[in-house]
This record gives sequence, C-alpha cells and structure tokens, in this order.
Amino acid sequence: MTTEQDELFQAWLEEMHPRLARFEDLTMPAGWPGGYSRESLVALEQHILDRWPDKKSFLDENDTDFIEGATRYIGETYLRLAGGGWSINHDPEFIYTGRPVVRFDTESPMPVSPVHLMTTILARRTGNVLSRIWDGQAAAVERRREAEGPGWQPRRDPVPGVVAAQSPSSSELDAWIQRVPQLVDSLRSRAGARAARLDLTLASLEPLGELALEDVDGGRLSRETYGDVKASYVAYLGAVALRAAGGAWVLVPGERDDSNPFVGRPYVERFDESGDRRTAALEPAVDKVAVSRDASVLSRIVGGYAG
Repeated sequence: MTTEQDELFQAWLEEMHPRLARFEDLTMPAGWPGGYSRESLVALEQHILDRWPDKKSFLDENDTDFIEGATRYIGETYLRLAGGGWSINHDPEFIYTGRPVVRFDTESPMPVSPVHLMTTILARRTGNVLSRIWDGQAAAVERRREAEGPGWQPRRDPVPGVVAAQSPSSSELDAWIQRVPQLVDSLRSRAGARAARLDLTLASLEPLGELALEDVDGGRLSRETYGDVKASYVAYLGAVALRAAGGAWVLVPGERDDSNPFVGRPYVERFDESGDRRTAALEPAVDKVAVSRDASVLSRIVGGYAG
C-alpha cells in the first residue's frame, strides 16, 4: 500500500461513525431496526432485494451514498459480533482488491467484503446471505470460547474514528458554539404562536417540523442553499440532542463538499455506555426534510442519537 493509499484508508476509517449515523438515521427507511443485530441484517437484505431486481440494476444505479453506508454497517455489525477489524489490500491479485474488508478474531481465514455481499444478495436472491455469515461467525465465536475458556471474548480492533473522548477545538467550532443561542432565538422569533413550544425538549421537534415545512413552502429552506435559516434548524436540533443525551458539538474544518456531508458542517456526537460513538448528522436531516417533506426525520435523527 502506498502512503497516499494508506492516508485515504485512514481517512475512510475516521469518517466511520458520522457515515454510520447518516445511514441509520437518513438513508434507511423508518422502521428499520438497526442496532447492529442479526435482525437488522435480515431487514437490510430484504430492503436491497425490494429495491433492486438484479445485480446489473444495482451496479448501473451506483447509489454511492447507500453503498458507502451499507458497507460500513454490514462490516461493523459483524465486527461487533466476532471481533477483528477493517483492512484493505490493493494487490491486483487479491480477490477484493481496493475494497474495504473485515477480518475476524476467530479461526475464519477469509476476509469478508460487504460490497461483494451486496451483489451476492442480488445474484442469489435467497434472503439469507447476511444472516448466514452472522450465524457462521456466532458459531465460530462459541468454538473459540470452548477452546480458550469460558471467559474468552472476541477482541475488537480500536473502534474506527475514536481518537479521544473530547473532539479538538478550533476557531470555526468556537465561533459556531457562540452562535448557537442567537440562531435558536432567531428561529423562535419566526415561529409565531409556536414559539412557546420550542423549549428544546424532544416534544418540541413536532412544532419544529411544522415550521420547517412552512419554510420549505415559502422558499426559505431548501437543500440547495445554506444560510441563517438552515443554520437555525441545525442549531436547534443540536441543542435538543445535547440536552436530551449529552455530548458535544463537532465541526471539522474545511470546504463544504457534498461527497462528505460532515466536513464544514456542525454536528453533535457522544459516547454511549458501551464506548461506541453516536453521531447526529444534523444538516443532512434538515436537507432531507426539504426534499422529502417528511418532518418526522427530525425526530428520527435526534431519537437515534439519544436512544
């Protein structure tokens, strides 16, 4: 692996948790169980089967947002079960060359490529591709535990993207944090009779959604533009999430880029009781409301963060 390839892969790992949050909260439909469980893999496989009739249509559409998120989710679900970590091999002779794969902390010698699993799902259409790997790794964990002793647990490589419990500060982040109260006040000032209900509680997300739809209809809120109106929704959502579950604001400095919805856009994150990072991708949630006119997205994004 060249230095440039290694840097790109490390950057891919560092984006793990924000990308997972986007996939769970925004890409997958409401009602999908998530939670890195066997059940969630079964439901994800069915979603893929329902959406694409065959492998060719999947490859032709090339929905990079879905593929990126599903790759990470499938891999992380297996790693939480069987331990191990992510790797990548650019050797042209390697079967999964250039694709992120997971390798397990069991006796399983072969890596698993989530991208190739997605095409296998559509080629076989059996509905059990992802669950069979889960079941196989669950059995492998038990065999290893029998051999090593009852106290053995799969060892997971350091969780991608978790560098420190406190995200580093920056002038951009400091400026945003100072601006949040003013943006929340400006949103309330435009809310009319709803202002009293915008009290930063989870229940306030309902009137917030109503106001957002009015701003969409009035041309004040859209996916294509960024200004104080959109910033006020981002600020309010983040304030509600932090009040409900704790955590901190994060702002990765850099130019806004649609290929990475977390650079140059403030979001919130926290660590749950298992030490896993939970991230709420706020601006993409507001954009989805503007495009889909589904205001329940706001409750989903904050609920997923706080739950």
